[in-house]
Amino acid sequence: MAKYCVEDVPNLLKDENLDNVTTLLSRLVESLPANAGDLIKCVIEVRRKEEGESSLSKEEKERLFLKEKVLQQIRDTDLFRVVHELQYPKGLCGSCSSSSDEDSLAEIAATVCCQGAAFLSGNLVSRDGFCCRETCIKCIEANGDGLKTVISGTVVSKGNEQGVDLLLPTSSSKTSLCNSNLRSKIVKYPSSTDVLTVLLLVLQPNTWLGIKDENVKAEFQSHVSTDNLPDLLKQEILHLRRQLHYLAGCKGQEACQEPPSP
Repeated sequence: MAKYCVEDVPNLLKDENLDNVTTLLSRLVESLPANAGDLIKCVIEVRRKEEGESSLSKEEKERLFLKEKVLQQIRDTDLFRVVHELQYPKGLCGSCSSSSDEDSLAEIAATVCCQGAAFLSGNLVSRDGFCCRETCIKCIEANGDGLKTVISGTVVSKGNEQGVDLLLPTSSSKTSLCNSNLRSKIVKYPSSTDVLTVLLLVLQPNTWLGIKDENVKAEFQSHVSTDNLPDLLKQEILHLRRQLHYLAGCKGQEACQEPPSP
């Protein structure tokens, strides 16, 4: 990612054939490192499965609400719309997920259940020896304020079972939330479009100064500007931008300078 930000993108922008935003975005996406999405991490809260009737505390509910709000703010940006249209040119609806997305969610759930069970057992380094036997979606009470959906998993280690709950953001769909099938569309987990949108937003503003066509430059800068972002999303973007700045600090003297204050 350091090489991509400091060397690859500036060289790419020197191309005089970038005559519109769609072409520019296509080149940026094509040149991304294979593991670029690993830079953006979604923090998933894990807790032990409670005996008897489970419920969400007020604090847990508030943290879930904030995650849902950030994801929705990403999807409300013009940049997300442009990136989505690039990825799904045939007009697939934004709420539809492919089988690979669904399989990815099931894989994420199993992996995080094992990580959480290992952590809760005092193993802070490795999840080796932990196997997630099953996962399902269930409804639990949210501190007397209706139902919230969590992914519940059963993890086996050395013959012992441990139940864990994953507190993931969900949509406000009016469809039934009590669905044990992981392929339900209600879980609002960051998609590749979300991650790509965030990656473009966190690149330093001076990255785009090398765009040759002034009209394309102005239009693209308007899409990636943080000036009009909601405060919550802006805080996330500026935090990630500082992380990316120091990651790129190993490349060249200019990248080692302090980032400008927001």
